[in-house]
Amino acid sequence: MSRRACVPGPEPVLARHDLVWLDPAAWPMLELPVEMREHVHGWIAAGHPAVVRRQDAPGNGAGAAATVALGIPLPQRLGRRRLALQAPADAVVRCGRFPSLAAAISTAPRRWRERLAEVASLLGGCGAAAFVYGSLGWQRLTGEVYLHPASDIDLLIAPRPGFDVDDALDAFHSMAADVSPRLDGELVVAPDRAVAWRELLASPDEVLLRGRGTLSLVPAAPLLAGLRRERAA
Repeated sequence: MSRRACVPGPEPVLARHDLVWLDPAAWPMLELPVEMREHVHGWIAAGHPAVVRRQDAPGNGAGAAATVALGIPLPQRLGRRRLALQAPADAVVRCGRFPSLAAAISTAPRRWRERLAEVASLLGGCGAAAFVYGSLGWQRLTGEVYLHPASDIDLLIAPRPGFDVDDALDAFHSMAADVSPRLDGELVVAPDRAVAWRELLASPDEVLLRGRGTLSLVPAAPLLAGLRRERAA
C-alpha cells in the first residue's frame, strides 16, 4: 500500500501533504485577502510550491469550478506566517511530494544529522518510506530559513511492500523518546488517509483519521489489523 499518486488536471487527484506548483499567470484568480497578495505572488513567481491541506468546506457545488485548498508557510524572514488559500484546480501545473528524510538530512543542523540518519535506516528496515514536511521539508525545498533550535522534525511515513507495522511501532517508541530533535508526524494507512504515529503508541481504542476531505475517529485495532493483513497478503 502506498500513497495515492498526485495527478494534475482539471480536477487533480491529490492527498494532504502533496505539493502543487501553480501557473504564475493564475495568481490574480486566487481567493486571497489583499494583505496576502504580494507574498503569494512572489512565492509563486519564485517557483515554490504550495501544500495541499484539508478541505474545510464540502466539495464544490454543481456547476462550480473545482478548487484546491492550499497552504504556504512563509520563512522566518517573513514572520513565519501561514497563508491559507483556495486555488482553481486547473491552475495546478505540476504536483509532487516533500523530499525524503534521507535527502533532507544534509539540510538539518549538524548535531541532528546522525540521529536522523539512524531514523531513516530504522524506518527503512520496517519497510517504510519517510518524507519530511514542516520546517525541515520547507527549508530543503526553498533554501529559506525555517528551522530553529526547538523545531520538530515532521515525518510522513508511508508503507511500502513488506511493511511490518509491529516493527514500525517499536521504531515509533524509540523515535518518541527523542527530544533533540523532537520527532513527530503521521503514518499513512490508506491513500489520502493518515494518523499521527504518536497516537498509536498509547494503544488507544480510537485514533483520529485525517484525509484531504475527512476528519474522523476510527477504531485503532481494525486499522492495525488491516496493515498486518496487507503484509501477509
